Amino acid sequence: MRTGRTDDRAPERDERTHQALERFERFLHQKELRLTEARAAIVEAALARQGHYPIEELIADLKQRGIRGSKATVYRTLPLLAEAGILQPAIVAGESKSYETTFGKQHHDHLLCLGCGKVVEFEFEAFEILEKEVATRYGFRLRTHHHELVGSCPDCLAKEAASSGGAAPASGSKSNGSEAA
Repeated sequence: MRTGRTDDRAPERDERTHQALERFERFLHQKELRLTEARAAIVEAALARQGHYPIEELIADLKQRGIRGSKATVYRTLPLLAEAGILQPAIVAGESKSYETTFGKQHHDHLLCLGCGKVVEFEFEAFEILEKEVATRYGFRLRTHHHELVGSCPDCLAKEAASSGGAAPASGSKSNGSEAA
């Protein structure tokens, strides 16, 4: 795989990174694009991130790694990475947009609190079954999907109730997902 390097000092890569770069290179080839050093660095930086991250943090990671590239290159590369199945927009509601690296990870959905920005990741098999049924009903073949449930977390509900002098409404059920920052 060529990454645009002109020397033999290519860094050691773990298997997941190697597989992601191979997938991205094949994807780019189909679009008659090439895997440049900057695009490879963006893939590597994205794979090194944990959880949800704004684009600005990814750009900061690249600068910290000594990768010189424009913000425009990152912004142009992110949709390609999403289309290739390496990352996806993670949080699209609220004030700040974020991404998460999905390559080699289990699919999950999100609960987002508009009050504090808390994100809870969860898996719910009934969603997966229902989306397939809906797609079949309308003749669609699903490629990907994104579920984001937006509301108020128990802590924000309690603060709202305390500030209004009333009791917090019952949340209905406990979360069985994992929290992500």
